[in-house]
Amino acid sequence: MSRAATDAELALARHLAPQLSWQGARVEEGGQFHRVLLGNEQAVIRMARTPQASAAMPRSVALHRAVSERLTWQVPTALGPIATDAQGLAAVAMRYIPGTAHPPHRGDARILRRVVDALAEVELDTLRPLLAEPFAFGGPWTTERRQASHDALPLELRPAARTLWEQLPELAQVPPGLVHGDLAGHNMHWVNGELIGILDWDLAAAWDPALNTAYLCLWHGQDLIDQVAPDPGQARRARIWLGLMSLERFSDAIARTDHPRLDKLLRKISPRLRMAAAAAARG
Repeated sequence: MSRAATDAELALARHLAPQLSWQGARVEEGGQFHRVLLGNEQAVIRMARTPQASAAMPRSVALHRAVSERLTWQVPTALGPIATDAQGLAAVAMRYIPGTAHPPHRGDARILRRVVDALAEVELDTLRPLLAEPFAFGGPWTTERRQASHDALPLELRPAARTLWEQLPELAQVPPGLVHGDLAGHNMHWVNGELIGILDWDLAAAWDPALNTAYLCLWHGQDLIDQVAPDPGQARRARIWLGLMSLERFSDAIARTDHPRLDKLLRKISPRLRMAAAAAARG
């Protein structure tokens, strides 16, 4: 969702990047942890929503800088120091990355494979202090969370869910690589079919590299998994992770207090759960 910037937000932008014009700037509200103010093609203002996001901003700025030095695609980096707004929340001017999200449900598997390969080549040693923990977004699959999800699922989907949860110990033993954390949609900017930049590395972690294939194919189409994954093992694990992501969505939905439409969600995730469980069973 986009809206006009407030006077306070415009003042913050002019403080962080006074050399640029912010006339007519708008704020993108879609991010869970940050708002983004856009007003020109040189910089954006990334504004933390919460004290927790504010506290994490120095790590985020350092991580984006480090990743930008290791990839050929553009990565947004800070153009100056972090500041605080009137509410004490952190904000920073970052380099504008041109382009828009790729249309969903299709994509060039060769380009997507290059992304997977490039991330696999990144050495983790110097990045580790800057990376998030696995499951940083939704939290780990605790016993209580599994049980609540299991009991809320229709009877016919419970065996598939149990099969997927049983894969977690094996997945945790996979040698880690750099995993973006949300490698799809508006976090990847394209221009005329060319990938220009990759945004929002806050959730990047040392984790199973098959997750990168899973994230990409969740957006571009699961029929591309075998072409995007570097090997059959990663293709299998990507399918398992897609099933676990569907269970995460279900877990989040049953925890909400606004009574979301579970029937609609279940129609969407049921085929994914069964497909993922079948991949797991193939070993």
